Formats: sequence, structure tokens, C-alpha cells
Amino acid sequence: MDIRKGKLIQFRGSWGSGLGFLEVEDSETGVCESVPCDNGATVRALEAAFGDVITPAHTASGDGYKGREVYWSLDEFGLVLEAFTPVEDASPELVNCYLENN
Repeated sequence: MDIRKGKLIQFRGSWGSGLGFLEVEDSETGVCESVPCDNGATVRALEAAFGDVITPAHTASGDGYKGREVYWSLDEFGLVLEAFTPVEDASPELVNCYLENN
């Protein structure tokens, strides 16, 4: 599994399509990447992890996640976001896995 580390920049999603994009700045290269993701699930995960994401109008307009560092990975096909973990919540095993592969 390829685990990466980066800073969350922006989330863009379309409620109707179910598709979203989480823009992440890679911690090693500084390159920004738009990572495809499940819109609803990602918004709920961002809200649970950081708060201040879902606004009273039920949009993902809050900025609670912006600038936060996470470990993240793509699914088994390398197509969409599988998971992310805030750096401060990462287990020693996750950190070791990231360090071993980078």
C-alpha cells in the first residue's frame, strides 16, 4: 500500500454526481494533486476529523480542514481516495509504514 503525506488545500464536489476532489499538496515534492473521492463520505470524514467543514446550508464550505496535514492513500486500483488520517492522530504503525515506503 502506498501511503502518502500531504497538506489539505481544497475540497471540491458535486452533490449530484457523488464525485469530489480533495486537493492535497505533497509533503515531499510540494506538488498539488486533485485526488478523486466519494463526495459525501469524504465531506463527512473531513467533518469528523477536523470540524468546521459542513455549514448550516449543508455544503462543504467550512475551512476546518484547510492547511491540515494528513497521511492518505488511494484504493487498490489507484483511482480514488481510500482513506486519510490526520498526522496528529496517526498510529506508530501508520507512521512506520509511511517512512518505510518513502
